[in-house]
This record gives sequence, structure tokens and C-alpha cells, in this order.
Amino acid sequence: MSIKEKNGIKEVVLSDENNSENKVHPTGEKLPLQKIKISKKAVQPFSNSIKAEFHNKQIEPEILALKEQLDANEQYLLNLTNAINTTNASVEFDMDGNILNANKNFLKIMGYTAKDLLGKHHSLLVDPSYSKSNAYQFFWNSLKKGIHQRDEFILTAKNGKLIWFSGSYNPIFNTQGKPYKVLKIATDITLSKTQFLQLAVQAQEKEKRSSELVIANKELAFQNKEKEDRAAELIIANKELKFQNEQKEKRAEELINANKELAIQSIEKEKRAAELIIANKKLASEKILKEKRKVEKLKRAAELIVKNRELAYQEKRSSELTLANDELKKAQEELGSFSYSVSHDLRAPIRAINGYTQILIEDHADSIDDDGKKIIQAIVNNSNKMGILIDDLLAFSKLGRKEVSSSNINMTSLVNGVINDITFEKGENTPIFEIEELAPANGDSSLIKQVWINLISNAIKYSKYKPEIKIKIASTLQDHKIIYSIKDWGAGFDMAYYDKLFGVFQRLHSQEEFTGTGIGLAIVQKIVSRHSGAVWAESKLDEGAEFYFSLPNIKH
Repeated sequence: MSIKEKNGIKEVVLSDENNSENKVHPTGEKLPLQKIKISKKAVQPFSNSIKAEFHNKQIEPEILALKEQLDANEQYLLNLTNAINTTNASVEFDMDGNILNANKNFLKIMGYTAKDLLGKHHSLLVDPSYSKSNAYQFFWNSLKKGIHQRDEFILTAKNGKLIWFSGSYNPIFNTQGKPYKVLKIATDITLSKTQFLQLAVQAQEKEKRSSELVIANKELAFQNKEKEDRAAELIIANKELKFQNEQKEKRAEELINANKELAIQSIEKEKRAAELIIANKKLASEKILKEKRKVEKLKRAAELIVKNRELAYQEKRSSELTLANDELKKAQEELGSFSYSVSHDLRAPIRAINGYTQILIEDHADSIDDDGKKIIQAIVNNSNKMGILIDDLLAFSKLGRKEVSSSNINMTSLVNGVINDITFEKGENTPIFEIEELAPANGDSSLIKQVWINLISNAIKYSKYKPEIKIKIASTLQDHKIIYSIKDWGAGFDMAYYDKLFGVFQRLHSQEEFTGTGIGLAIVQKIVSRHSGAVWAESKLDEGAEFYFSLPNIKH
């Protein structure tokens, strides 16, 4: 504490005596000193008594209490800032978008120094085309109105590299309730995004290899059949050649006997000569036939050579398919490693966030106002959502490795079991189900059950704002497949965005309107695809939706 005099006014300054000039806010701003202004006219008659009061410590307890409260508030703000800076990147902007401050995490990720950014506009960090768009202007207008923006953002680093962040832009309000600056808090998710895109490419390559394997197997079966047909034809040709040789030997014997008879029976020379001419004509015909058989034999031999070459080609293709299977196995092992990384590395920050918030709740609950408690609760809720998202992502990645078993499924019993397991909060509308007799199917019972769980849960969720929740489940037989359907009269969706419906992390409604992670329908499509089926949907916005999926008919 110190007392200063200026223009007849004495000021009592409350501050830390050892570091009064260097006290700063954790964000980097200097904190103003608390001053109590006292009129000189009012103080003059009592200056000696005031000094005595200070020496006697009659008002010092109140000043010490104010100082302790100020120190506690500063420590609280410092703790919050340290907790954020430990695992997150943060940047402060004024309401015009100029950068006021950036923490070390943000500078390290983006490759900038504080000197590079301070005083520069936010548009430096985004794509130039986006910074000139109406969407960008709408983004800042919303912040100026005090509306926070939470999503995944793409920023451009100093070296031109695109960096993915998951976080929020949060308006900071003054004592009059007006926003005077914006605080961005975010987490670098570039690695996980890159790994996810690589995983999608590997999955497409795996499906391509599987298709090639199916085609190659069909070609191999066709070539084997052709080889067997050619072998049978060769056996027949060999039998015919043996028969002709036997006929030739027999004719030669007859010719010898005829010559002997001609020599012995000179009287019948002319008669026998005529017979000999006839025999020679037969022999000539047989010789011509023999030549034809020889040509046919050579032709069959040439065809056999071609078939042998084709067989060698098929053996080469078999080796290539073996190599492709090895690559597929390696890709599956890499997928398992990625799943472990997700379950271990992404859960660690979530546990840290929950741990810090629990410390705040247990140790500082009395010093946190209602707004602070709401913020802490928001942190807990968002970390829980992140945990659910990680679980769903793991479930989706495991589908590609899980072996699909096959058994007969009583589909009516399975659907009734799923509906009986659904629980509802007090006050929620109870759905009205209309279930027709469902055709039995063949497949993995646990996986098909997950398909029904996801589709029925979605139908209930997107119908919750309707006065009545009505859901119809049916099946139809169509040649070699069975088509199952589930229809609701809920919120529906715009078919213009149908191509995003079954994508991972794709949502057609806002998180505030309907909760979810955007993986449920991707899991449905993955399971049905592994059963050699298909999944599709039809909908009109605000009039409901009908989802279909097909499975092979067990009678075919």
C-alpha cells in the first residue's frame, strides 16, 4: 500500500509491495492497481489521526482482506490459463479480428513467432478465398453478437501447410455484458485427420483387391473347366489314332496275302489284279484319311501348348493373388495398430481434462461463480462426448476385422428383443411400434442386431419433437434377397444431401438439435455390406424417413 498526492487529491494505492508494477493477467495484460481517492480537504484535518490508524492497524485488516481476495482471483485465473495452455492452443482477438495474444502451443503448431502475429488480422491464418467470402463475414458478425463458434477449423501455417483444429471461438464479455474480445481455444487434430483419411484409402484399396480376387477366382475356375474339356478331347483323339493304326496294320496284312494269292493263282491274275486295284484305292483313301488325322493331331497338340501357356499364366496370377492377400493382412494389422492408438492416445487427453475439472470442482467449488460452474460442466459434457466418439470410431474400425459368422436368424424375435431393451427417460413420449411378421434371414446375429439398434434408435431420436412417435417395421421378398424397412414420421432430411448420409462423421442436423457422433449409419452400411447386402433411404424434410437394407434370401 502507498499514498500519492496529485492536484489536492490523495490516493491510497492497494498493491503487492514487492511486485506492484509487474502484476499481469495470465493472458498477458497488466492488471490495474486498485486506488482509493480521498479529498485533500477532507484529509487535512485528520491526517495525523489517519496515520495513527494505519500504524495502529485499525483499517489494515480490511485492506489485507481485499488484497487476499485479489490474489485469490489472480491465482484462479492463472490456474485456468495454465490448464488450457497445457493441452490446447489459444489465441486472443479484438472484435475487429486483430490478434492480441497467442500462447506457445499455437505458435509452435503454426510455425509463427509472437512478433509475426501480434496486431495482424485473423484472415492471415485462413485461406484467402474463404477470408473474402460471405461465410467469413457472417462468422465474425456472429462473434460480434456474442455467439460462440464451435467446430473443426482449417488454418494455414506459416510454411503453407494446412492444420486441422477442433475447438471454439468464444466471445469475452465486459461488465456491461458486451463482447470486447474473442478467445479461440483449440486442439491440433491434424494427425488423426490424416490417419483417418489414410485408413479410408486403405479400405478402398482393400475392397478393390477383394473384387479383383473374386474375378480372378472365376477366371481360374473357367480355365480349369476348359483344361478338363481339352484333356477329354485329347484322350478321344488318341483313341482314334490307335484305332487307325490298327486298321493300317490289318490292311497291310490283307495286301500281303493278296500278293501271295496273285503269284499262286496266275489263272485269276486279271480278276485278282482288279481286286488289287480296288484294294490300292482303299489304301490310298486310308492314306489320305491318315494325313487328315495327322493334321488334326498337330492341331490338337498346338491347342494343348496354348492351354499349357494359359495354365502357366493362371499360376502366375495365383502368386499375385497370394501377394495381394499378404498386403491385405498387413493393412488389417495396421488398422489394429491404429485402433489401439485411438483407444490409448486419444483417451489420455480426455482423462486429463476430466481430472483437472474434478480438481476444480472438489478444491475450488466455493470460489467459482455460477458462470464458472457452467463452463466446467460444459467441459465435462464435451469430454464425455469425445469419449463416446472414440468408442464409436473403435467400433467402426473393428468391423473390418471381425469374422462374420453365419446362422439362421429369427428376425421378428430379434427386433422385439431390441425394442424391449430400449429405455426411456421420465416424461419422454413412448414410441408406438407397428411390426409386421419379418422374414427370417441368414447372417451374424450380433452384427444384424446392431443394425436394428442403430436404425430404431435413430427413428426414435429424430421423432422426439413430434406429438406422437410412430414407427413401422416390415419386410418383403424380392427374388434372391429380403428387403427390411423401418419407417418414421419424424424430422426427416433433405435428399439433396443424401450422398453424406452414410459417411463417417457426416451429420444432416445440428448437434444442438439432435445429439450424435455421425458414425451410426456408417456402421449400419459396413455390417450390411459384409453380409453381401445394400442399405438405402428415402425421406422428405419434416415428413419422416424410411430406411431399407437387404440380405440374401436363405432359400437361394
